[in-house]
Amino acid sequence: MSPASPVAPIGTGANSSALPGGTFFRPDHGPGSPGYRMCSVTVMDTADPGIRFNDRGESQFVSIYRERTAREILRGEPGRERWNEIVRSIRRGRESIDCICGVSGGVDSSLVLLRAVQAGLKPLAVHMDNGWNDELAVANIERLTHGLGVELHTEVLDWESFRGLQRAFFRASVPNVEMVTDHAINATLFRLASSLGVPRMLSGSNLATEAFLQTNAGHDNKDWTHIRALHRRFGDVPIGSYPYMSKARYAYAIALRGVRFIPALNYLDYDRDAAKRELAAEHGWRDYGRKHGESAFTRFFQEHYLPVKFGIDKRRAHLSCQILAGQLTREQALLELEKPLWAPGELEPAVRFACRKLGFDDAQWRAIMAAPPLAHDRYPTDWAFRDNAHPLYQMFRRLATGRGSKQSPATDGSGA
Repeated sequence: MSPASPVAPIGTGANSSALPGGTFFRPDHGPGSPGYRMCSVTVMDTADPGIRFNDRGESQFVSIYRERTAREILRGEPGRERWNEIVRSIRRGRESIDCICGVSGGVDSSLVLLRAVQAGLKPLAVHMDNGWNDELAVANIERLTHGLGVELHTEVLDWESFRGLQRAFFRASVPNVEMVTDHAINATLFRLASSLGVPRMLSGSNLATEAFLQTNAGHDNKDWTHIRALHRRFGDVPIGSYPYMSKARYAYAIALRGVRFIPALNYLDYDRDAAKRELAAEHGWRDYGRKHGESAFTRFFQEHYLPVKFGIDKRRAHLSCQILAGQLTREQALLELEKPLWAPGELEPAVRFACRKLGFDDAQWRAIMAAPPLAHDRYPTDWAFRDNAHPLYQMFRRLATGRGSKQSPATDGSGA
């Protein structure tokens, strides 16, 4: 592949927000805008100012996907062998919990739980209730855990403390408000793994749909330094019992307690649509119609806040991964993108509902949406989570996901 060249100019229009460190946002940049361009293989486009193209019109995301899948995904017989090896290494016997599975009610985590039970494991299902759960997602969890005979632990967050953190992130005008939930989920899973002496967690993260996001979409959710800094500056209630993990706690759990976060779907010939059909037919699982639709907040965040304020349409990244995985054609993805994010009459009630739960009145929410979009690096961050491509970060990531030292593509696998 020839060296990539940047598109130009970027970050220079009235709808662009230029920030220190070269981070930009282009809220209104789409087809027909000056300099607009789309990847020739995927549907990633110049709404992401960090996109780069080679002389074949391929964005850097194509090579990112191919390099990651070569290292981290195993399919067919090698994948089955790796999965069986994982199962043998963690199985304790039918009387003891031998692994932990985080469950959201979505298809990815539901399939991991199903495959764990089918393999003879006895998982503990862990669900995070942050006050935004969709009733259909909760019903999916209850049907699946009851049908499989799996114990369910539901961690209920203190609503006022959690809402206060979400409000702080909105006031900070940064994109990844969802990291407040994701950090709490990881901290809870790690805490339970350590306290129960069950160091293996099976994850629904996978490269088939989550190998990359837009370059300006967010910040590493493990960065407690960043969360705490935004709370100190913009928070209006005590942080209370919010579950958190410092960098030192992550290092201790992984390096000394041997906790591992295993991306099971990278070894299981994962096809999202086929998984939906299997779960529906065998366990009454019901589709909620969109990726991450198990949370009312996630839909509001991904389908209103991000695209309107930052110009980030996460559908492009998810669909592009499916194109590269061979699960979708580019033409099908383009047709999907033509569909409106909200049906007529849906958006206004959804915004009113979210603002009421968050405690923002109309004027406050208008001010938040009108404020210049800012990158996370405008605020304090932990050096360890600033560059996910750094060799030290990647080395620790291989350890955390059960891959150990660097391996050849034939034996390597992870999606975290």
